Amino acid sequence: MHPIESPTTRSHGIALGGLALLLMVLSLAAGFAQEPPQKPETKSAEDVKGEETFTRNCVKCHTADRVVGSRRTRPQWEEVMTTMQTARGAIISDEDWDVVLNFLVKHHGRVNVNRAPANDLIEVLGVTPEVAENILKYRKEHGNFEDFDGFAKVPGLEAEKLEKIRDAISF
Repeated sequence: MHPIESPTTRSHGIALGGLALLLMVLSLAAGFAQEPPQKPETKSAEDVKGEETFTRNCVKCHTADRVVGSRRTRPQWEEVMTTMQTARGAIISDEDWDVVLNFLVKHHGRVNVNRAPANDLIEVLGVTPEVAENILKYRKEHGNFEDFDGFAKVPGLEAEKLEKIRDAISF
């Protein structure tokens, strides 16, 4: 014996089935509308060594997120590392010191684009020496940069790339 369905029960079942079908179609359409996945970024041997050395030396006592929670200039990172050695008893070899410092500045550094020399711009922003020189020349000819939009006007800068590390730039 089959249960007796009322017309209302049957119409609710059809409506729910239709809604489920609509949601499935919309989710498929959204999946097709998304951009194709990007290739994972390949790390250089220097970056791999820097990350491994940083982890080996710094993550013994702190989480990585705590250490790199805010961006710092090279002198600020040097001060943090010195404090870890002198006041906190951290032990780091001279070779590891340079590797860790360079890793921190490159990946978690900050640079004031109104005062920085070319080498700092290259190191923190990842620009070429030619683009760093363009920044210095533009700064000399036009004065200090007021904001990111003004900075992005420098010939040769890839604004999209810099947008990803906007927090590394100060004025």
